[in-house]
Amino acid sequence: MKFRLLKVIAVAAALALTSCGLITPEVEGDDLIEAARADYKALDSAKVVMTNIDTGEVEQTFTFKYDEKDVLMYSYEGVTENSAYAQYNNGAECFSYDNGEYSHVQRGDSDFSLYTRDATHPQADEGLILFVPSAVTEAEVTEEDGVTHITHIYDVDKIGASAESGEVTGFSAEYFFSGDELLYFIETTDVEENGEEKRYSYRVEITEKNSVETIENTVEKYIDE
Repeated sequence: MKFRLLKVIAVAAALALTSCGLITPEVEGDDLIEAARADYKALDSAKVVMTNIDTGEVEQTFTFKYDEKDVLMYSYEGVTENSAYAQYNNGAECFSYDNGEYSHVQRGDSDFSLYTRDATHPQADEGLILFVPSAVTEAEVTEEDGVTHITHIYDVDKIGASAESGEVTGFSAEYFFSGDELLYFIETTDVEENGEEKRYSYRVEITEKNSVETIENTVEKYIDE
């Protein structure tokens, strides 16, 4: 979990799991969001593209595919102005690149992670689409040109949002639907760094649903550099 958006998703997913068995409050838009989360979890393959709204640059991609034995194969790449991280896992070996450092582990090694449909990677699970009803402080649903726009404002303490530096002062998630289909969602984090307020927004699109043929080894291009 190298980058800001993934940190928030990981914490939110953990919070959602610890809430199992508790009474879940109703929040506007919850039916659409819960259905989208279930649909994503059920996919056999997909590519997730995360774009920095301010720069228009794609900063993160995650591509996954389950094989015939329901073992997960995936590739991840995250690039910012000052850092780069990539990982490729084919279910037997895992290759990683982290700012010039390479590593390789294989099945049987203590630090190798094997993911399956029943115990999958956090980014291939429903937690990718953030939704923690108990931490929502404000909710709004609007309609425009056939698109349903759902906005949730979160309590940053309850969601456990964190930033690479500074203190998180605000966090929101916006979801855009055409009918029952999730078009994309946006996560926005407000951070106070050295007395200055900064805002980071990422647009997340789930593409190539059930149509990924092969998983590219994203680490190879760094080895060739």
